[in-house]
Amino acid sequence: MSLSLLSLLLSPSFLGTPAHAEDGEGAEPAEVYAGGGLALRPAWSPAGGFTFGGEAEADGLLEAGIFTARLDLDFTFSAFPAPFTIQRALPDVPVIDTLRPEWAMVQAGGDTWVARGGIVNSAYGLEDWDDWALYLPSHGQYFAVSPGRMAGGEVGYTFESGLALSVGGGQDLDFEAPVASATVNFEADSWGTYSGIAAYPTIGLYTAVIGAEAYPAEQLTLALGGMAGVSEASPFALGSLYVVALPEAMVSPTARIEGGFDPDRAMGTAPWAASVGGAIKPTSFLKILLEGKLTGADSGVEPGVYASVCVFRPAEEAEGEEE
Repeated sequence: MSLSLLSLLLSPSFLGTPAHAEDGEGAEPAEVYAGGGLALRPAWSPAGGFTFGGEAEADGLLEAGIFTARLDLDFTFSAFPAPFTIQRALPDVPVIDTLRPEWAMVQAGGDTWVARGGIVNSAYGLEDWDDWALYLPSHGQYFAVSPGRMAGGEVGYTFESGLALSVGGGQDLDFEAPVASATVNFEADSWGTYSGIAAYPTIGLYTAVIGAEAYPAEQLTLALGGMAGVSEASPFALGSLYVVALPEAMVSPTARIEGGFDPDRAMGTAPWAASVGGAIKPTSFLKILLEGKLTGADSGVEPGVYASVCVFRPAEEAEGEEE
């Protein structure tokens, strides 16, 4: 699997235009997209020493009329300090524990409505699973404990103003618990939000997740990601504030400040962290992320240095309006 995926990622056709297949006489042509990416992740910290690993992703998308099918598969590995090892995943794909489906869904949608089912990622939170969609090579702390991939379904409606609402439910594959969720999404010239709520009644977890961006100037993006709620009656709140300079330039310096209120250690996160770094984007398919980070811990302040080198097919080319 890994060799064929790497061949796909490194081939000239990987960055080509979508293929078209006629879906019968008189019908609109179906559109087929293939994409994905490869991220290599060196890191260093006093506690863990130097580590090196990464992730490869293969994506496929088929659009035919009002119907869409999407499959994104992740393959995660570690190369140092241990010899090359595959990081096992929950067996979301029966019998297979080496691939993690980020998306595996079918969808029907019109101009204002959408209904999808399978393995989906509800549209809330500031950060994405993929390194090439991040501001810095490490996620904010809230990301690891925010709602995960859901095996189930959701329906959504977009109003004339552009405000999009959705509701859904199913089994959260990362929390291994049933979940019900609702999201609100809106994008304007000066700001956008990707937020929602999630309830896990069987484990006593109820959360509100915020993802928001503001664009006060062409040279500046402010972003906020976080979540708050209760876990088995223990309150918590986590937040990550980003300041991104020159977001459209080849080099985008970035700072992030994180804070948390978790008196009962319900989420197991650090009380604070601070990062400086940014992104280098020499081409549309190459992105280099760098970060120096300080994290508050019981033993004191823990430093760390992180990086990610990403080769990928740009989302706007690979998935058109689906993303």
